[in-house]
Amino acid sequence: MSIRHIVGILAGFCAVVSFAGTPPKLGKPIERPNAPMKEQTYGLLRTDPVARIVEPGVVEIQFETEHPTPPAVGYFGLNTLDEDLDFPRYRDSVREDGTTTELRTRHRIRYEFAKLVKRAPTTPIDARLTWRVEVYVPQKNASRFFQGRLNFARGSLADTVTVYAGPFVDQISASSALVSWETDRPSTGAIQVAGKVYHSDSETTVHSVRVSGLQPATEYEYRVVSGDTVLRPYRFRTAPTSGEFRFAAMIDCREGFGGGEINAYGVEARALNALLTHAYRAKVEFVLFGGDLSSGYVTKADELRRMLDSFRTVVQPVHARIPIYESMGNHESLLDIFELDGKRLSVDKASPSSTEDLFAQLFWNPENGPKDEGPGSPPYLRNVYFFDYAGARFIVLNNDYWYCSNPHRYGGCLDGYVLPQQMNWLRERVAEASRNATIHSIFYLIHKPPFPNGGHTADAMWYKGGDTNRDGKVDDSDIPIIECRNTLWEIVASTPKSVALITGDEHAYCRLLITDSTPVGPKRKLDGETAVFRHPVWQITAGGAGAPWYDRETHLPWSREVRAHSTQPHYALFEVKPANVNLTVVSQTGQVIDRVPLRSGGKVTAKR
Repeated sequence: MSIRHIVGILAGFCAVVSFAGTPPKLGKPIERPNAPMKEQTYGLLRTDPVARIVEPGVVEIQFETEHPTPPAVGYFGLNTLDEDLDFPRYRDSVREDGTTTELRTRHRIRYEFAKLVKRAPTTPIDARLTWRVEVYVPQKNASRFFQGRLNFARGSLADTVTVYAGPFVDQISASSALVSWETDRPSTGAIQVAGKVYHSDSETTVHSVRVSGLQPATEYEYRVVSGDTVLRPYRFRTAPTSGEFRFAAMIDCREGFGGGEINAYGVEARALNALLTHAYRAKVEFVLFGGDLSSGYVTKADELRRMLDSFRTVVQPVHARIPIYESMGNHESLLDIFELDGKRLSVDKASPSSTEDLFAQLFWNPENGPKDEGPGSPPYLRNVYFFDYAGARFIVLNNDYWYCSNPHRYGGCLDGYVLPQQMNWLRERVAEASRNATIHSIFYLIHKPPFPNGGHTADAMWYKGGDTNRDGKVDDSDIPIIECRNTLWEIVASTPKSVALITGDEHAYCRLLITDSTPVGPKRKLDGETAVFRHPVWQITAGGAGAPWYDRETHLPWSREVRAHSTQPHYALFEVKPANVNLTVVSQTGQVIDRVPLRSGGKVTAKR
C-alpha cells in the first residue's frame, strides 16, 4: 500500500498527516504568505447605496461608484395588492443631473414618487416603492444596475421603517415556521398570524421569529410588523406529516452574458425569475438551491454581501411564501488573494470573517450540522445541515468549504473535497435515517458533482482521475480526491432509501444512474478498501439556473451511462410519494426537457 493510501486511511478519522515528498497540508490551518495582496471587486459600487425619504413623497438615492461614471438613471415603481408574486414593476424614471461627459464617483438621484402614487387612485397599492439604478461603467463598456425597495407611510407618504430584505419563510415543519427580515434601522418586530402576534427579541435590524403551534398541511396568512410599518399579507403552508409532496431543485444562477437583468449585480435575474415563477406555479413546497447564488470571488465582505443581497432581492417574492434551502458553491468566495512571483494564491478569509461566516449571517437554514474541522477552520453553521419533510430526509453538504487554491502547500481544503468531520456527520445522518421507519426517502444536495459530465471534469470530485496538483500525473503528491468521492458515494449508496444526489457546478441538466457496476475509475476509499455502491442512486445535475451553459463531455469512464443531458436553463421538479419518485425537468420557457420515474414501487428505476 502506497504512502498516499496510508494518508487516505487516516483522513477518514483525523486530519491528514504529512508524508515524504511534497506533503499535502489538507485540513491544516491556512498559512498566509508574506506577499502583496490583490483587491478583486465587482467593479460597480464602492459603498452601499442609501435610499431615504427626504420629505413626504420625495425619495433620494445616494451612492458612490468605484470608478467615475456618467450620470445614472433611476427607475421607480409600485406593486398592487392583487399580485400574488410581487416582483418589481417600474412605471417611471428620472435621470441624474449632469451631462454624459460629467463623470463622477459620488451620485445622487432625487425623485418625487408622490406623482407615481397619484397614478393609482382606484387600484389598491402596496406602500412600498421599488427602485433600480442603472449606471454606465466605462471600464466595462456596459451598463450595470442595482435595486432595492423603500417603505413609506400610507397616506402621508412620509419616512418610516423600511424592510429592505425579506420577509423570508424558512424551516417549515408540520407545526412551525421561521420568518426573518431585515430593516434599515433598529426597530421592534413581530409577526401576525392566525390571530396571534409573535414578537422578535428586541429592537434590532435583523429579525427572526419562529411561529409555532400550527396545524399540519394548512395555509396561513401572515403579516410582518416593524416599528410603524406593516407589510402586505403573505401566505405560507405548513408541511404534511406524511403523504405526497413536490419540491424543486435549481443551482448556479451567477450572472451570465447579455446585459440587463442577466447582469443583476452578480445574479442572472432573468432566468431566476422565470424558473422560480414556474416552480411556484407548479405548487412546490420548497426549493433546494445548491450554491453559486452569485458571481462572488471578491476580496471585500461588503461586495459579497451586495451580491448575495441581489440574490435575496430577486428570490424574495417567492421566498416570502415557500422556503428556499441554500447551500454554498465555489462562487460563494470571500478571499484573500496573494501575488506570488506572477502567480496567485487565493484563500478563504480567516474566521470569523470567512465566506462561511457571512453565509450564516444571510441565510436562515437549520443549525444541526457538524462541528468545524479544528483550529483555523470556519464553521459549518447553516451551510451543512439536514431536515425531514413528510417522510423524506434532505441532507445538505458543502464540498466548497475552507477554500484554498493550493492546499497541497498552504493548507485549508481542496475544492471538491469533504473533510473528516463532515464525512462522519454524513455517515451518521444516513445511518440514522436508514434505521428510522418514518423515513422512506433520502435526497442529498452538494454543489460539486462526484461524477462530472461537462465543464468541471478537471476539478469537482474527479480532477482528471485524481491529478489535484495538476502536474500531469497522479501520485503520492496529490490529495486523495477519488478516494474521498468513493467514500462519500459508498455512504450515499449504503441504503435503499437513497433516491438522488442533486448537484450543480456544471451549468447543464444531466441524469446519471450510479450502480456498483458503473465504470467510475478507481474505487479505492480513504481507508484503502474497495468501495461498494450497494444500492443504485441517481446523480441529478440541475445546474441551469442561469449561469453560462457548459456542453457535455463524453470521454469519462461513466459517459455511456448518462441518460439525459441539456444545456437549457431549467429547474428540476421532484414529485415524492412513499414508494415512488418522479422527476420532471422544466426549462426557462416552460418546455419539458425530461420526464422520468426515479423510483417505482420502492425501487430505483433504471430507465434511459
